[in-house]
Amino acid sequence: MKTKFLLFLILIMGLAPLARAQYPVTVVADPIAVQNEVAQIAKWTESIATLNQQLQQMQQYVALAQQVKGYIGDPAAAAQAMGLQLLGPQLSQSVGQLTSTISQTVNGAQALENSGAQLFTPINFKTPSGLTMTFDPSQFKAFAAIQSQDSNVGSVIQDTISRITALQHQKATTLAQIQTAPDQSTVQKLTAQAAAIDGQVAALGQQQQTATDQIVTQSISNQNNQQMKAQAANQAADHELNVSLQNFMQWEGQITSDRTDFQ
Repeated sequence: MKTKFLLFLILIMGLAPLARAQYPVTVVADPIAVQNEVAQIAKWTESIATLNQQLQQMQQYVALAQQVKGYIGDPAAAAQAMGLQLLGPQLSQSVGQLTSTISQTVNGAQALENSGAQLFTPINFKTPSGLTMTFDPSQFKAFAAIQSQDSNVGSVIQDTISRITALQHQKATTLAQIQTAPDQSTVQKLTAQAAAIDGQVAALGQQQQTATDQIVTQSISNQNNQQMKAQAANQAADHELNVSLQNFMQWEGQITSDRTDFQ
């Protein structure tokens, strides 16, 4: 019995290594870490896809911009290529003088000698009987103002007409260039140029109107002043007549009361 039991133990010990050899050891990774890594990779993939989509959109925008530029042109290049300018900043400057300035320089003595470029007969400095006459220049300032306003209107009209003529030539050139403009950008620039020229012409026309209005206003002012002085002179004459009549009546009353009848 002892011999059999000993053989049984030897047999079990001999089979034990074989049993262990049939079950190899495997190292298992952390499942939570693996899940996080997978999620991170998914996010990267999504970000790369979004970036790729944005790049494609940018390429489409660039292509569209190139197409539009080919149609309307480059505004900056068009502005430099046109080389169109107004005839100078002096076109926007005012011409002529305002009434406030003219009134400070009127001269009654010069007004008496002014014949309006030989249009009128000059003032005769003699009386009807041939005596030398000296006039008070201060009494003729209102007439000098009208003469100065008339000269101002002539100067404004002459100056503005020359400028308007030059602007009209400039506009004709601009309109011709619109017809042959290479792209929409140049057309817009030329159209703005034509509109600016129209504005200049309108401003010059307004200066003509202002000068004309001034001389009309001055003439009305002179007439008003003459009528006012005539009214004042009439009232003064009426007052003097009334005072003279009252004095005469008082004097006549005194004469009547003190009169001695002739015998």
